[in-house]
Amino acid sequence: MPVKASDRRRGPYPYYGASGVVDFVDSYLFEGLHLLVAEDGENLRSRRTPVSFLADGRFWVNNHAHVLQGNSENDTRFLSYALEAADISGYITGSAQPKLSQASLSAVEVPAPPLRTQQAIAATLGALDNKIASNLRLAALISDLLDSYSEQRRETLPTVPLGHIATPVKESLNPSNLGNTQVDHLSLPAFDRDARPERVAASSIMSNKLKVPKRAILLSRLNPRFNRTWWVSALSELPALASTEFLVLTAEDELRLAAVWLALRDPFFRGEMPKRVTGTSGSHQRVKPDDVLAIEVPDFTSAPTVLKESALAMLKRSESLRAESARLSALRDALLPELLSGRLRAPVGTK
Repeated sequence: MPVKASDRRRGPYPYYGASGVVDFVDSYLFEGLHLLVAEDGENLRSRRTPVSFLADGRFWVNNHAHVLQGNSENDTRFLSYALEAADISGYITGSAQPKLSQASLSAVEVPAPPLRTQQAIAATLGALDNKIASNLRLAALISDLLDSYSEQRRETLPTVPLGHIATPVKESLNPSNLGNTQVDHLSLPAFDRDARPERVAASSIMSNKLKVPKRAILLSRLNPRFNRTWWVSALSELPALASTEFLVLTAEDELRLAAVWLALRDPFFRGEMPKRVTGTSGSHQRVKPDDVLAIEVPDFTSAPTVLKESALAMLKRSESLRAESARLSALRDALLPELLSGRLRAPVGTK
């Protein structure tokens, strides 16, 4: 049951739509653990956007999501994993606007092992999901702490153009020249997804890319109001290639690069980037590299060594958390079909 935005009163309860929370309201329709499944929207066609997700506690749901809950024979968390693994493409109707009707959703076939087996599978996969979510929350907290470092110390430092403390990487190549060699592809979609590169064959990349050294910071020049800043350090032994939408910055050592990170997170710099865009389209505004490098930033390279060491330690910790989450996600995705098919058994009785 939807509530018009004009009629909503701000409150503590999440108001869910097809792909997540859209608002917070002062009342609720549901309580306890439920599975929400998109009824319409592009996420029904994109495997990168979840078709379903779990909601717990007290909440409201609009009419763009189906609401499901397990019964005495079916576990709600297990149903979420079973639906995730199911191929629902044949149940989706509509061309301009994809739709999954209640009747179509009811017809989707999923495994139905005994309840205790369902609970064991849900507990096993849930433990991995919880660890992944915990890692990402901690990485986000570290990012916030680094921003606080930058904001609190900026007034004590002189300012210099960004180009005085960071060196742009300009070397590019045509990935097709590498054939089927595996590379780490650092793209804007990869950053937005989980800030981890996508490992692909070089031949699958269609345009020239910037070569990324083992130690670098990537700063998006596209739509800088979003201010995407990406710390990249020794991802793997594979070649790393970045979208030309990024400005790839490096420095003579890790400590100096950590100082560059703090400079890039300066509130003035982040506010100045959108003011220097070119292009009239709201979705394709860019800042020229030379204009980025000319922006004045606090000279964190002159900050006390202990501050730079602390920033570097936090950046490395955040990167390791994301790397661990990527490994756990791969393990989870590999286990999911094995557990659902019964080829691999989860220990019954896991809570």
